[in-house]
Amino acid sequence: MRKRVAVLLSGGVDSSVAAALLKEGGRYDLIGVFIVGWQGTKDFPCQWQADEADARMVAEKLGIPFFSVNLSQQYYRKVITEFVAGYSRGLTPNPDILCNREIKFKALWRQLSQFEIDFIATGHYARLRRQGAGADDYGIYKPMDSAKDQTYFLWAIDGEILPRLIFPLSELIKPEVRLLAKKFDLPTFNKRDSQGVCFTGGLPVKRFLANFLKWEEGTVLTLDGRQIAKHRGVNFYTIGERLGADTVLWQGDVPPLYVVAKDTRENLLVVGNDNQTYADKFTSEPIRWLGSPRRSKFVAMVKIRYRQEDVPAKIYPSNKGAVVELGQPVRAITPGQSMVLYDSDGRLLGGATIKDVPAQRAILRKAKRHRQPAAAKITT
Repeated sequence: MRKRVAVLLSGGVDSSVAAALLKEGGRYDLIGVFIVGWQGTKDFPCQWQADEADARMVAEKLGIPFFSVNLSQQYYRKVITEFVAGYSRGLTPNPDILCNREIKFKALWRQLSQFEIDFIATGHYARLRRQGAGADDYGIYKPMDSAKDQTYFLWAIDGEILPRLIFPLSELIKPEVRLLAKKFDLPTFNKRDSQGVCFTGGLPVKRFLANFLKWEEGTVLTLDGRQIAKHRGVNFYTIGERLGADTVLWQGDVPPLYVVAKDTRENLLVVGNDNQTYADKFTSEPIRWLGSPRRSKFVAMVKIRYRQEDVPAKIYPSNKGAVVELGQPVRAITPGQSMVLYDSDGRLLGGATIKDVPAQRAILRKAKRHRQPAAAKITT
């Protein structure tokens, strides 16, 4: 009896080609599944109906059954609520990581039990390798297409589900996927890749957050303590962000300034030049491992944001968290974001949420210690 595979169809080209490749292979009985997550509101529409229609057309083209699974309540509770709560604490969480952990590979798997599903297949650019007979012997590795590598978003999923996953695009690069979509005559072959966070309806994240968090005017300080501007609320800013038009400057022309530290309790932003956004050490929450945990100091490659180059690092893990010493400074290490660990073979070892950056705390202490009245001019 052939195994049953639920192919997650998002309505995009990647998941469409993943399904077509499995269909062409002929090894599995396939079911196309579309997840209804964020359904949008009047102010923040999300065009999920159009994506669902595209996913349905792909399933019809391939001749496979199609189901929509409504996980909107779970999505709101586990993704949107946590996303907003993170910002309310001055953090910058990643909703895609939350979605993979809580929705695609947890809530959905529970829902699919009624269909007696053996595997879940997705359009992620990632490799899955089996090293032995045990559950811990499955590993997620970087894919062929380094430019589309999505392993960064998979560090938080439950390791027990790894034997149930299939990534059909692991050995392909994006241009090949586009060509295959045309070869299979899929209705999504020329569809553009999705951009941004769906649940904001294409609006800037700040405008979305303004429906949940209060605008609260605060002060912008330079590193030497000069008060140069007012901002609209420290929780609406993230480390490395350039001071924008929503900030009320107290003087005329100023050089480019970037957020280099924040104090959520006092509602303060500290700004400096771009070089001052770099740091080479931070701490994290306890590491979540995909496989056997490391108990003592080890060396690994670290990624602190999607599409950022991996950096060699020394990691000192403990039950309370980890200290990470990078081999070179990295721009805008941001509390709330994820640090993801890889070995020299590109295996995803695990990850953790970034907790604290000592260099940013030092900047904040200095700015507050030398705090002055409003300045007359900024120089660099």
